[in-house]
Amino acid sequence: MNYNKFTIRKMFKSFHYAFRGVIFLLISEKNARIHAVATVLVGIFAYVLGVTRIEAAVLFIAVVLVFAIEIINTAIEKVCDVCHPEDHHIIARVKDAMAGAVLISAVIAVVVALLVFLPYIKQIFV
Repeated sequence: MNYNKFTIRKMFKSFHYAFRGVIFLLISEKNARIHAVATVLVGIFAYVLGVTRIEAAVLFIAVVLVFAIEIINTAIEKVCDVCHPEDHHIIARVKDAMAGAVLISAVIAVVVALLVFLPYIKQIFV
């Protein structure tokens, strides 16, 4: 096998491409911007409410899951659009399935947030 030699320059190029992908996602996808705002709010609530490190880690994993699936969804949609620009029933099903994956991950993230935050919120009002 022919492996490319590791260089710092290649590593920085990889990070550049990755950040460019995230920026493209935030610019082009409204739902990604909504997820970003929700992420900031979750971070603020976690800080203000003083959640434990374990709870913060679980919240972080839930938020990252949503973003990761949103990125995969966007990538698959763009590839489908390039490969088959006109409407096709199979591509429509693929896009629906990916949208469903994003929805499920977002619902799970909301449930996780509620499970973590509700006890803290109850303490404030009780």
